[in-house]
Amino acid sequence: MDLSRRHFLLAGAGLTTAACAATQTAPSPPNTPQRVSPSATPAETPTDRWRAGKVAPAALLSAYANDSIKAGDPLQLHVSAAKPWVASVYRIGHFGGKGGTKVAETAGSKKQFSNEAPDPQTRAVVAGWPVVAEVDTTGWRSGLYTVVVRSEDGGTNIPFVVRPESAQGKVAILSCSMTWQAYNVWGGRSLYRSTGGDFAGRSYAVSYDRPYDHALWGAPIAMGYDVPVARFADEVGIDHVWFSNADIARDPSLLDGVKAVVSTGHDEYWPASYRQALIDARDAGAGLAFMGANAGYWRVDLRDDAVYCAKDAAIQPKNIRWRDQGKPESGIVGMLYDAFPVAGPMVIREPDFALFDGIKLAKGSAFPGLVGTESDRYYPQPPTPEQIEVPTLSPVDCRGKQTWSTMTYYSTDSGARVWASGTMNWTRSLNGPNRAKGITPASSDFSRAVTANLLEGLADGSLPPARRDVPDLPDYNTSGSA
Repeated sequence: MDLSRRHFLLAGAGLTTAACAATQTAPSPPNTPQRVSPSATPAETPTDRWRAGKVAPAALLSAYANDSIKAGDPLQLHVSAAKPWVASVYRIGHFGGKGGTKVAETAGSKKQFSNEAPDPQTRAVVAGWPVVAEVDTTGWRSGLYTVVVRSEDGGTNIPFVVRPESAQGKVAILSCSMTWQAYNVWGGRSLYRSTGGDFAGRSYAVSYDRPYDHALWGAPIAMGYDVPVARFADEVGIDHVWFSNADIARDPSLLDGVKAVVSTGHDEYWPASYRQALIDARDAGAGLAFMGANAGYWRVDLRDDAVYCAKDAAIQPKNIRWRDQGKPESGIVGMLYDAFPVAGPMVIREPDFALFDGIKLAKGSAFPGLVGTESDRYYPQPPTPEQIEVPTLSPVDCRGKQTWSTMTYYSTDSGARVWASGTMNWTRSLNGPNRAKGITPASSDFSRAVTANLLEGLADGSLPPARRDVPDLPDYNTSGSA
């Protein structure tokens, strides 16, 4: 990216740099999937219609699709609707600040389906609905997309990625689709609870073969943790591609030759193959970045289209916390998940940190709203890397107990540089202020500047090695919540 564009991104609100057509087709006959072909030269018209708006009651409109497809493969839609519906497909990106552009559209008549009975052993619910429409994705760029299905009853969002053949020579951004499903309570249960809200009634596995229920979040959690990253990476303009984390778990070779790997905002559920793929990429010299908190906390199995995680060794012996198996996430992320719930400002400890280049800071500078709702921190214990620095140290209260949120940055002998924000609210600040989270314009300006420096440095390999600079913190959890 040229200096004028970098200056615009980082200095647009007071920060300074040192250098500085979709075709609509009539419904097909019953039981025949409708097929939609893309326009030869689709126009990228900016739009904010990629948000579903009013959420339809699940009983009246529910839909799902692939979580990831290779460009050129059909996007398969499963829709159960009490009224005629229209499905619009959007690519997420900057697009003049609107956040998306429509790449395809299809429609269908009313038809409702029932889901299969829950699995008696895992309690997992599978919809098992037929494909009612297929969209040709020939020529689509790799990226984060969403389908918005709308009827007179409201709408629903279905996030997915279009992946390339490989990440060779690129920055790979990974959507956290296993986390999307872990929290998805459609059909009555998630990995956290039943619809009645009790943990004991949770499922021990969750299926990709079902819609998203908007009851818990109001929208799939991708809207807060993945969409902002897609929009900002596109705005910065680095050469990047997208995969789901499930893609990498299924085929770790997709990361062969990758320049850097960026995990979005809530990468909580890791199969062994995925965890090892991140280690292998780092040890081959690729950078890693963790935009959120709570990454790598639970070990899971990914079998076919289901994520298994009973969170109880008596039920599934291996599907418990990685740290309980002697493999804490700090050996990869640089720090440990530490606290929930927390809320507070991010406080600068190291104003001359490399990724703060071009930002006017002083020790103790504070940026409201950036810490929350979950946070990580540096722990002075193995396997925390030795060559690590802690640029921020933010005191927070967690249920009446004192703890801290930190940002970390470490380097390895392979040449890898590994950064982690240590907070869930980082991604929520990338597209501007967020009043609900207390994120101010200055806080958003700060996170955008840091993330622009990070993404550019990962893309061009210019990030410097870390220097050991750490605070004196307890080597045990003080919040009691992790």
